Amino acid sequence: MRARLARRRLNLLLPILLLVAVSLVAVAGVLYWSAGSLDEREVESQRALVKSMVQIRRDGLRQLVIDYAWWDEAIVTSDVTLDERWVRTGLATYLNNAFNITGGWVVGPDNRVKLAFEHGRHIGAAAAPPLPQGAEELIAVARGAKSIDEVPAASFVIHDQEVALVAASLVAPLATVFGGEAQNVMVFVQPLDLAFFNRAGVGGRIEDLHFIRGPAPDGYYQCPVPGLGGQVLGHVIWRDHQPGSGMLWSVVPFLLVALLAVGFLVILAIKRVDTVVSREGRLSISLYQEKQRRSQKSDFVSMVSHELRTPLQAIGTSADMLERFGDQMTEGERHEETRTIRRAVSTLAQLVDDVLAIGRRDAAQEHARERGTELDLAQFCRAMWREVSLALRSKQELQLEDDIGAPVAKVDELAMHTVLSNLLQNAIKYSRGEGPIKVRLGQEDGEFTITVTDFGPGIAEDQREEIFKPYWRAKEVESITGTGLGLAVARSAARSLGGDLQLKCSGGNCGPNCGTCFEVRWPACN
Repeated sequence: MRARLARRRLNLLLPILLLVAVSLVAVAGVLYWSAGSLDEREVESQRALVKSMVQIRRDGLRQLVIDYAWWDEAIVTSDVTLDERWVRTGLATYLNNAFNITGGWVVGPDNRVKLAFEHGRHIGAAAAPPLPQGAEELIAVARGAKSIDEVPAASFVIHDQEVALVAASLVAPLATVFGGEAQNVMVFVQPLDLAFFNRAGVGGRIEDLHFIRGPAPDGYYQCPVPGLGGQVLGHVIWRDHQPGSGMLWSVVPFLLVALLAVGFLVILAIKRVDTVVSREGRLSISLYQEKQRRSQKSDFVSMVSHELRTPLQAIGTSADMLERFGDQMTEGERHEETRTIRRAVSTLAQLVDDVLAIGRRDAAQEHARERGTELDLAQFCRAMWREVSLALRSKQELQLEDDIGAPVAKVDELAMHTVLSNLLQNAIKYSRGEGPIKVRLGQEDGEFTITVTDFGPGIAEDQREEIFKPYWRAKEVESITGTGLGLAVARSAARSLGGDLQLKCSGGNCGPNCGTCFEVRWPACN
């Protein structure tokens, strides 16, 4: 019952622990998916931020060139004014210092440079540096603008071996822009200064931001930089920060600890239940064995009662006959009744001795006694043979073969007496007084052996174990007096020695004219 309860507890506990483990795995999967989603959103956010900042730079330069190209009429008038003087002397330095404008040109209607400055220095028209590559296309678009809104956006170009923004706008007052006449165009060049991101407070979110001409290497994200005509000049790249992965790795130790804890609990629960089930199994086996012992004791009492009843009835009947009809009987009849009583008493005495011997052997076997004395088995066998042969009035011969040749230490003499007495009695009774009785003493594989061989009828193969059951007797020998306890008593005594009693062979397997051969084995003491 407790084993079933333990299994039921295990059946209830395991699904709960498995549910917890599956939940943890599901949480880990959700966190992994969330980390990947967070990384993707962060990349898109960073890419959008970079694009917006680059667009701000483009819009800023476009607005700057518009502001100075539409400043006032001082730039285009032929009269020398204060503003025009400042434009020719101070504007270049101011734009370079304030807005990092590294180059500027004023291109006339005939596309010839009228005014130029570079890195804050005014340069004459004759020595003016060349316009950025592709600036002619931007100038043409700027000439076609009809309003400020139509001024072209700044574009990226490669200038002086670095990426830069170029913007162009008409240089004229509003009154002359829409007159259809060709106008001067102002062109500004501004390098792509990525430090602008740090000044704008974006550097904290984007790591290792810089520009390269080719595609982004592994571990970096990129934002393309388009030039005039849509051609990609390079990429603004930044390192893959992966905040989601960082968050996931920060949670992974806790998940691993939780999974290990669940696994430990599962193993502990299984071991605990196995221990309980094993303990309950041993208790069940012990209970079953105890029930068997009680049943055997009950059967034993019933059999003993039955065996005692027969001789007691014989005694009672004979005594009653003598009491009632003794004076009418002849001397021979009275003598016959007396012999009947004596035979019954002898049978009762033998039966009581056998029962007491079984009890003593069982007790000795349970407590594993180690007492014993040194015993000369050859001499002991001869003494036992004289005792048994005289009691049974046997004329048979004992053939003793002693291969030990020395006394044996630590032998329980009482147990050995019980074994040899029963084996020799059976050998004499069941051989019907014919042929010798052979006894061999030997030692092999660390064990002492005694074999007793007779020339009786033998034992059938299917009865090899039945003969050791108390009160069991074969039908073939029912005509021979006996109680059926002899071999059971002898085996019990042999096991009390730490060994066993077995039927070694029977019939022709033991040799010509052989009946049965019983063998006793017990361990030799060093």
